[in-house]
Amino acid sequence: MDLTKKEVEELQEQIIIIYKVIDQNNTFKSFYYKDMDVEMPKSDSNLINELDELENADEILRKCIVELEEIKQNKKLEDKKFYEIVAKHDLRDLYEKYGIKEPKDLDKLDIKELLNLL
Repeated sequence: MDLTKKEVEELQEQIIIIYKVIDQNNTFKSFYYKDMDVEMPKSDSNLINELDELENADEILRKCIVELEEIKQNKKLEDKKFYEIVAKHDLRDLYEKYGIKEPKDLDKLDIKELLNLL
């Protein structure tokens, strides 16, 4: 998959959006649904529902984010750099940039090709 520098940046931003949503859902689940025999309601986003079915979606997304950063910087990074990469992206700004107003808008993100590789 040959991508321009701009495409790599946009793909990384979109994956960061999805990662933050998945991470927020996991935090929510562990806080509100821990030790309860109740299922968390499904998301309005098919993409998020698909990723929620994967056992290690957050780990996969983290690796994708770091690998895309390595492509951008053309050097190998330490895993601990992941949090620095994610922290420099404000979720509200990314939502605005990609026109995300509600959860189902996450399905508009163009990462289907990447998901097929997973």
